[in-house]
Amino acid sequence: MSIQQLYNTTDSSIPTLRFTELLFVEDQLQIVLDKADGLIQQTSMNLFQSGGKRIRPLLTLYSGMCFSPLNPMMIQAAVATELIHMASLVHDDVIDESATRRGKPTLNSLYGNHAAILTGDYLFAEAFKILSTHQLLASMNYLVEAIQAMCDGEVNQADEQFSISVSTQQYFNRIAKKTGILLAACCQSGASLAGASSNEVALMREYGLNIGYAYQITDDILDFSGDSESLGKPVGADLVNGNITLPILYLLDNPIYGNWLREIMNTRKVTRQGTQSINEALICSGCLDQAHATATECIRKAKASLDKLSSSPYKSALLDLADSILHRTT
Repeated sequence: MSIQQLYNTTDSSIPTLRFTELLFVEDQLQIVLDKADGLIQQTSMNLFQSGGKRIRPLLTLYSGMCFSPLNPMMIQAAVATELIHMASLVHDDVIDESATRRGKPTLNSLYGNHAAILTGDYLFAEAFKILSTHQLLASMNYLVEAIQAMCDGEVNQADEQFSISVSTQQYFNRIAKKTGILLAACCQSGASLAGASSNEVALMREYGLNIGYAYQITDDILDFSGDSESLGKPVGADLVNGNITLPILYLLDNPIYGNWLREIMNTRKVTRQGTQSINEALICSGCLDQAHATATECIRKAKASLDKLSSSPYKSALLDLADSILHRTT
C-alpha cells in the first residue's frame, strides 16, 4: 500500500477518502469549519478544500484501533490533530513567505498575512475547544508538547540558516520538533484513548517519531529529486532558503565536494545554477542514496516498535504506511 493508495483519485487534486474511519473525521471537520463566520470561514474552507493526505488523523485512529474498537473520543482527537496541522501549515506559509502549497495559492498569497495568521489562530482555538469540551486531557498534553516543539524547531531552523556547523544530531533534534513529535503525539493520543498501557503508548510514540524522521528525510530528498509540479513548490526551495537538510550535511562531509559546498554556503546565497550544481554533486557523490538509506533505517525502527502488538488489520495498515513513506513523490 502506497500513500497514493490510501485514496481513490479521479482528479489528482481532489482525493476521495478510502478509509471509512476517515470519513467521520472529514464530516466533523466540515461541521467545525462551517461554524466560522465571514472571512475566517472563507479562508478555513479554502484550506480544507485544498486537500491533504490526512495522515495525522489516520495515525490517531489506527493507533487507537490497534488496541480497541473505534470510539467517539478517537474521532474527536483525530479532528483536533488535523486542525492543529492545518493551523501550523498556515503559519509556516506566512513565515516562509510561500506563494503556493500543493500547487495551489496559499492563504497568505490570497488574503494577506493578517488574515492567514488569524485563520491559523482560529484553527488552533477550535482544536483546543474540542479537546477541552470532550475532556481529552491526555491528548491535549501530547499535542501541547508537539506545538511547543514545532515552534522551537522553526526558531532553530531560522537560527541555523546557511550554517555549515550544524551536526547530524542537531538536524535530527530539529526534525523531531518540526515533524516527528506531532506524529508521535497522534499515535500516543489514539492509543491512550483506546486504553493502551503506558508501555504500549510509549511504543506508539516510538513508531510515530521514527516515521516522522523518515517523512522529513524523504522531504529533504524530494527537494532535490522531485519536480515542481508534483511538489507544489520550486525544486531546491529548502536549499535556496538556507535550510540545512540531511543530504546537504552528508555532502558537507564528502571529501571531494565538502570544501566546495562550504564556500557556496558561506556566501549565504544559492543561485539557480548553484542549485543545479549541488543537485548533480548530491547524485554523483551518492549522498541522496545515503539519505534514503537513513530514512530506510528509521522505517525499520518504526516497524520494529510495533512487533509486540497483536496482529490486526490496523497494525498491518500502520506497517504499510511506514513502508509507503519511502516511496513518496509529493
